[in-house]
Amino acid sequence: MFILISSLVASYAAVAYFLQATMGSTGLIGDVISNHPIIFLTLYTVLMTHITITCMSLSFHRYHTHKGVVLNKAVDTVMQVWLWLVTTMSKVDWVSVHIYHHAHSDTEKDPHSPVHKGLKHVLFMGVFDYTAAKSWPEVQKIKKTIKTNKLELFMYNNPFIGPAIMTVILMVVFGPWWGSALSFINFMISPIFAVGGVNALAHWFGYKNHNYHDNSRNLGFVFPLNFLVCGEMDHNNHHAHQRSCSFRHKWYEFDIGYAYLVVMKKLKLAELKVVYNSKTLRQELSTKVSALIDADQRFRKRCEEMAREMNVNYQELKLRMEEYMKGEKVKLEKSVRQFLEEVERTLAANQRLKLSYN
Repeated sequence: MFILISSLVASYAAVAYFLQATMGSTGLIGDVISNHPIIFLTLYTVLMTHITITCMSLSFHRYHTHKGVVLNKAVDTVMQVWLWLVTTMSKVDWVSVHIYHHAHSDTEKDPHSPVHKGLKHVLFMGVFDYTAAKSWPEVQKIKKTIKTNKLELFMYNNPFIGPAIMTVILMVVFGPWWGSALSFINFMISPIFAVGGVNALAHWFGYKNHNYHDNSRNLGFVFPLNFLVCGEMDHNNHHAHQRSCSFRHKWYEFDIGYAYLVVMKKLKLAELKVVYNSKTLRQELSTKVSALIDADQRFRKRCEEMAREMNVNYQELKLRMEEYMKGEKVKLEKSVRQFLEEVERTLAANQRLKLSYN
């Protein structure tokens, strides 16, 4: 390791000295930064963060991990190469660790859970936990199931070549010193906004739409941050419905990543496989509530009693309740609405405790 680090430092120094001697301290357009450093660095950080996390979200996360969308091969390759150039990350490492995270979310086995490791630790040290998790035996087993092409395998086996290429490009364009500073910004994007931001903050505080078994939360209302990380802050929505390529489950939530996918679909650059939204969630809830009423003898008996009191048959009342749950304009008596609320609470408790009637 010492030899590797020494070689990298020596190579960097040699390239920096050569570019300084041949192109000067500002490279091709380094004067742009020198004249307006604060404005340029701010815009660069925002733009690079959004592009990088968007590539991570759409390619690594929504496509390769959860398969809620299928991206055009050329588009996906560009995204993967970009992530390799900026962050060193490869599909194999990212997908395998993330699958493991979902399997053990907010348990002691979770590589980056603030519930067990503390918020500060995941915010500032989470990147080291992610790096360590890549070599865990359980994660290695997952890696063997991930299919790769030659380019993906090359990026996986040579993680540091990507950032080295990007650093040289930035040094040529902006000069050795500004190029180095921009490379450092690139390197910090994933630790701060992905590993630290999403996995720390969105498992610590916020609100829940779904009674999922872990501590995932929604923080999409922090819109500037949610925009930067491509809608990933509505994390409870994602954990509860992992295959969905949309993280927006309420009318007031917004997922810029899904908006990009809709545009890509129209351009025939993406195929949407699984999409959960407020309408589909209501339909799913209606189906589950109806099934629970049939399965639980207490609820079925009460529903039959209410049907007799209203001079309708059991199935007719069930149909009205299903339509009401789907959001259709159906009027229900107060007693029936209260009954449905009780069934919903029982359904949520059953899901939390993993109980069934089978």
